[in-house]
Amino acid sequence: MPVSSAPLTRFLALSVLTGALLSACGGGGSGPSQTTPATPNPTPPAPVTPAPVTPAPVTTFSVSGVLTFPGATGAATDGSPDVHAARTTPTAAGTGEIPGEYLIVTRPGLSVQGLGTLTVTTPDVGVTTLRRVTGSSAAGLALYRSEQTLSGPQSRLVAQTLLGQPGVQGVTPNRRLHALATPNDPYYPVQWQYPALNLPAAWDRTTGAAVTVAVVDSGVVPHADLRDRTLPGMDFVSDPDLAGDGNGVDPDPTDLGGDTDYHGTHVAGSVAAHTGNGRGVAGVSWGARIVPVRALDTTGSGSLADILGGVLWAAGVTVDGVPDNRHPARIVNLSLGGPGACSAAEQRVFAELRARQVVTVVAAGNDDVSASTSSPGNCADVITVGATGPDGRRAPYSNHGARIDVMAPGGNSRLSVSVNGRAYPGGILSTVRDQSGQDAYAFMDGTSMAAPHVAGAAALLLGQEPTLTPDQVRARLRASAAPLGSRCDVSGGCGAGLIDVNALLGGSSPAAPAPTPPVTNTAVVVAALFMDGDTLDASRSEFTEVPGSTLRPPYTLRNLKAGTYLVAAWQDTNDDGQVNDGEPFGVYPDPLTLSGAGRALTGINLTMEAAAVTGASLTGSVTAERARQARAALRAMTGSAGKQTTR
Repeated sequence: MPVSSAPLTRFLALSVLTGALLSACGGGGSGPSQTTPATPNPTPPAPVTPAPVTPAPVTTFSVSGVLTFPGATGAATDGSPDVHAARTTPTAAGTGEIPGEYLIVTRPGLSVQGLGTLTVTTPDVGVTTLRRVTGSSAAGLALYRSEQTLSGPQSRLVAQTLLGQPGVQGVTPNRRLHALATPNDPYYPVQWQYPALNLPAAWDRTTGAAVTVAVVDSGVVPHADLRDRTLPGMDFVSDPDLAGDGNGVDPDPTDLGGDTDYHGTHVAGSVAAHTGNGRGVAGVSWGARIVPVRALDTTGSGSLADILGGVLWAAGVTVDGVPDNRHPARIVNLSLGGPGACSAAEQRVFAELRARQVVTVVAAGNDDVSASTSSPGNCADVITVGATGPDGRRAPYSNHGARIDVMAPGGNSRLSVSVNGRAYPGGILSTVRDQSGQDAYAFMDGTSMAAPHVAGAAALLLGQEPTLTPDQVRARLRASAAPLGSRCDVSGGCGAGLIDVNALLGGSSPAAPAPTPPVTNTAVVVAALFMDGDTLDASRSEFTEVPGSTLRPPYTLRNLKAGTYLVAAWQDTNDDGQVNDGEPFGVYPDPLTLSGAGRALTGINLTMEAAAVTGASLTGSVTAERARQARAALRAMTGSAGKQTTR
């Protein structure tokens, strides 16, 4: 029967890719030796009957490890994707009622055409004459317009009086409807999470007031898409050796990048990126303001003392030795955490925030375990947020269980999302800096990305109803969420489910979740590529496919012969046989030499990072030189691996 060509195509692509990488490294051996042929013997030897030879057993090896898809992955995007968005942003316009115009429903059997003119008398308005403008006699519906100019209150009084007229069954004030508020930001169509949250309908109710949201994280860069959206902040990283800026606590909360991959900047963009400015991405709340608090150093971690100090300061609590925050936050977002119980210190801080009417939103964690095991998500007085992917299911990394309050999109870059015929990673796209320090946008995954969507939704709600308490905000989020049911994929549950921002704000929601772009789940190809000098021998290489079902899937490559191998992995998310920007790609840093007795080599773990064919380099565990070589290999590979079919 026919065999799918996809695994072979991807294997060939990896061969070409890593071959170019190997060439860039300068080769891996001396290559085949060259010898001078011996002079032929003029007298042929007598025939000899060979003795039976028992073949020596073939020694084989296996290589195994784990593929790691980090909780934050993504290639910087420095060009506009091939998507299209509306070029204008309609403004939500209250009720849109048109004074003096009424849609009148008559009782069955009564001719609407026979009611060409209606006259009503009200105490405060007097006599009002209404004339039929248009309608449908078959449907018993007609539009009537007042001959007198009426104010809004007068028009509503007339409508109430009309209900008492003979033959009138219903009266609806005529009103204007308008297109749902649609951002004109060029990357907005790639932000699949917003329709999933029913945000376009919510934006038609409100685009948000200037509610202050503190992002306690790795800091925030002065990104163009966050311009006029940030307020003065503070750097609480107290250890000068880890701060990256040469000092301790200071008033400069700039995100310095490093191993953080501009995590805090990405989070801030999800909450409140400048929307409708024709640039980059859209934020959940168009009016929110960000107070950046740097509590994580350049390694992406921070001490509990620094974090709690930053949280208290953000909420307007005096912290010794630090000037008070002139812009206390109504909402604090914490896209951070670690294993362990909620400490007394943490609980004291969050209780203080609750008493000050500050809403605290916390990421649940990315370990696919019970959220009760991760702090501060397991503390009281916080809203704990799990993550969903573009397929509407719990993301495979997301923590879960009874401690989850609600779910929000956190992304799953192992899935691809199709927009206008082009595939994009199924992560969350938001603001970052690229390797050259320029403004850029990247796809990232994690409950860290889910939490700011809830913080942004809470900002929309508090802008509309500013007197709500933290407990009321939490209750409203839970009551308006859509249960995941079987899409949670674990017995412990996913809290109240996926937040519905339109329902949260008091609007009605569709019976089914809003549609998301088509999603594809593609397996990962892992290959041990045999190195023959400075070339790769596909005939002596082995590959396997790993299903895309978890964030850290194991792999095993078997039946490897003695020799030197380069181990690499790649996920062809759009199934085109080519490595594209943002597709997960990983290579083990050093070649493996297998020799001696056959054995199993374990612990060959690969970190899957976003491939960058154009512009930005790979990050994280891949060194700058390896990134340069990988880019060269990717360019050499593109278009080289044609589709193959085996039978």
